Amino acid sequence: MTNFLVLLIGIAVPGALCWLALLLLEGTRPVLTRAERIVWALTLGPTLFTFIAFLSHVLGLTSLTLVGFLLPNVLVALLLGAGAWTSGVLRSGWNTPLPASLSPDTAPRWMRLGVLLLCIWAAVKILAGAIDLFGVPTYWDDSFNNWNMRGKMFFVSERIELTIPVGNQIVQTEGGVSSYPPALPLVKTWLADLRGSWEEPLVNGVHLLWFLGLLGSFFLLLRRSFSRTVSLLGASLLASLPLLLIQGTNPYADVFLASHLFLSIACLLGAGRAGTTEELTSWLKLLGFTLGLLLFTKNEATVLYAPLLILLAFWLLLTKKRAGLITQQQFTRAVGLCAIILALLALPWLAFKWLNGLTFGNAKSISGMTLSFNPLVVRAIWYHLSHEPNWLLLPLVLPLVLILSGKRAWELPEGLLTVFVVVSILGQFLLFALLAPLATEAIMQTGLSRGLLHVVPVALLLVILLVRQLLLETEKK
Repeated sequence: MTNFLVLLIGIAVPGALCWLALLLLEGTRPVLTRAERIVWALTLGPTLFTFIAFLSHVLGLTSLTLVGFLLPNVLVALLLGAGAWTSGVLRSGWNTPLPASLSPDTAPRWMRLGVLLLCIWAAVKILAGAIDLFGVPTYWDDSFNNWNMRGKMFFVSERIELTIPVGNQIVQTEGGVSSYPPALPLVKTWLADLRGSWEEPLVNGVHLLWFLGLLGSFFLLLRRSFSRTVSLLGASLLASLPLLLIQGTNPYADVFLASHLFLSIACLLGAGRAGTTEELTSWLKLLGFTLGLLLFTKNEATVLYAPLLILLAFWLLLTKKRAGLITQQQFTRAVGLCAIILALLALPWLAFKWLNGLTFGNAKSISGMTLSFNPLVVRAIWYHLSHEPNWLLLPLVLPLVLILSGKRAWELPEGLLTVFVVVSILGQFLLFALLAPLATEAIMQTGLSRGLLHVVPVALLLVILLVRQLLLETEKK
């Protein structure tokens, strides 16, 4: 019970901090619903909280103790609270009605009952995974050798350690797990400091937060376009994907990354749907914020996803500018605000990596990799998609829906999702097939499955949106 209470407090405190940050970013033109703001704050909050503690620590101001975590974050929270109060967004953000255009629920009773049963079954599976997550000591490889190990080292030494002994007189330095962003280990260190001791159920249990946050944000994004029944159906389908369910209820970092990536995608989609310049600006500020925190999750965010998201944001803004929807001045202002927020969050971690010689690859340097095509990777990819039930029917449905949608799938705003999904998946396939050190991770079904996991929530969202368009076109005919 103590661990559970500490976990709730350890999530609520960063969540409150991030809630204030989101309010200020939205300003006088809020674009998030109250429920979205809460779910987003709980998802992003621990990352923002540990980023502030990390920045204070590397500047030599604090150590990784309870006071070292709380002091800089309380000061930032006071500044954010003062800004929110004086600007009036604190009151408006609390009292603003839902800005989303919610669809009425006209689904027949049998459908509502069926979706309810699916949700109950999904909840049972999540509960079973949560029991395993809270009750089983850490034995998962990456958690044991990376996330939990680093977090416990930070907790014991009260500082960020880059040299990590892994046994048999082997020491990992900048080429190993220390190259990963420290956000997740720091979250575990924060919880251990709050508890006063290192407890495996406590530090492992926090992973459930990001899985539930991903499901919640997925449901709420669908809720902007669909009825409650259809939105619940979409969320239950996401929760039912076997590999996502497994990863969501174990102490790995891929759902942690996926939850942050999905919020960046939601901001990009919101910007594409924005009807006014004020809405567009709010969404782009949120994009800079979520993207900056995304870079603090895993190296894949910096190498694979951030460049693509930035290019998509430029494509969107240029399209709106050419269509006369925004002026050159508005274009420059939107880009500038997004870039400033992104830089404030991204540069400290990137500078730390460069100054300490940390690599940018998946615990290995990408600069020294050689090009060498491996045909076994193609077989592994085909087997993964066609012979394993990792993603159920999604690998079949996604290309089929894209083909049926034709040109419409590539038009804004859904085209943002299409380009992201197609480029991300094909890009990963090419990296695994052409870069020799990564081929093993595809053949052994490790890096391949996790890389797809990051993109799958966006792929399912795209399928749902395109199927709706196909159904509407069919009804018109």
